Amino acid sequence: GKTWKQSTGISSTANSFAQDSNKLLVSSYEQLYKSTDHGASWSSLPAIYSFEDVNNLVIAGTKYIVGMNGSGVWFSADKGSSWWSSSSSWQGRNTCIARKKNQLFATYQGSGYLQASNDEGQTWYAPQGNGLKIGSSSSFQDIYCIAVKNDTILIAGTKNTGNYTSYDGVYFSYDDGNNWIKRNNGITTSAINSIAVLGHVIFVGTNGGGVFYSTDDGDNWSAFNSGLSDLTINKLSIHGSTLYAGVSTGVFSADVCGLLKNSCALSAVGSATISSGDSVELLASCKGAAYQWFLNDTLITGSHGKNFFAKSGGSYKAVVTYASDCRDTTNAVQVVVNSMTGDKEFQLSKGVFRLYPNPSDGTVTFVCTISNSFEPFELRVYSANGSLVRNLPLLNSFAEITMADWQAGIYYALIQNKTSITQTQKFVVIK
Repeated sequence: GKTWKQSTGISSTANSFAQDSNKLLVSSYEQLYKSTDHGASWSSLPAIYSFEDVNNLVIAGTKYIVGMNGSGVWFSADKGSSWWSSSSSWQGRNTCIARKKNQLFATYQGSGYLQASNDEGQTWYAPQGNGLKIGSSSSFQDIYCIAVKNDTILIAGTKNTGNYTSYDGVYFSYDDGNNWIKRNNGITTSAINSIAVLGHVIFVGTNGGGVFYSTDDGDNWSAFNSGLSDLTINKLSIHGSTLYAGVSTGVFSADVCGLLKNSCALSAVGSATISSGDSVELLASCKGAAYQWFLNDTLITGSHGKNFFAKSGGSYKAVVTYASDCRDTTNAVQVVVNSMTGDKEFQLSKGVFRLYPNPSDGTVTFVCTISNSFEPFELRVYSANGSLVRNLPLLNSFAEITMADWQAGIYYALIQNKTSITQTQKFVVIK
């Protein structure tokens, strides 16, 4: 971004970009333009005939979807050769379109209406629930931008006018837009123009207060304005680990790799204790450019997605790459396989490992009778979500654990030696 050269073929406004295979697309007045030479030159696609700007452009499946400056959302199923107005109950000024898994969400100014689509933008519906309203009134807010974190959380930025500016700010929805929670702690200027998400970090560009970021889903925000000479942020964008801010006088950039360290969390979808032959999905709570998975600190060949289905017991973690010089390592998740095969493990299954009392509200005693031919064992206790709670050697054939400060619930006790001979027992802590 240090030097620029104007491309040819388009002289009108350029609002939103998308990529379709080897083609770049940009939205403009009434139509799209395409480029096959990395944006150096452009040619126009057929007009949409809406007599207004095409504010936003996304590609979903086989469809091109555009948000108009006053007539809602249109779509094309033939690469932009012909266009159709979508079935939408709202036809206002579209401000943003975002994708969350297989859903699309469109936001509007001039009533702040939010709409969702499950069929690649052909038909739209209004989410149920309370929606994003102004206080307890029936009026909806002006939503200027919307983003998605980890395919689970919707984040909306609002900027209202007149008497409603007190409702400006950042809102979070965990139920696909039905209900929203306002989280502005630390934001000094709450009129929001743009949102960008990288990994576990959320950035917002405000209308006069600059850039703020949060690493705890909006509970707390901090300013990120060093070097900015214009604090009205029209647009935020992220490439690799670089955050770009578009303002009226040009473009500013900042490396945000330092904010990403220790921000990507790894968790199991369901219980991390599984039976032999089953698997558990492990999911990284961030969006990176690439992923590498490790089992017991050994690289798992061919594992490159943000999720991994673990079938073997052991300690899993992922290294997330945001840019060539920016990586982060997640926490480890312990997967326990509750099964036994082989002669030595069969001996263990003959009741040599037991615990009592079960359930317990205080102390649990673990008893293990081990043949002298076995290697030393250790005792590990995991919570139902696979987190390691206690780890200690199993001495004198028994161990006692006091659980006065433990939360009530299901736990798993596992004994293991160096050759990975294991047996697992489930027990319950009550309060």
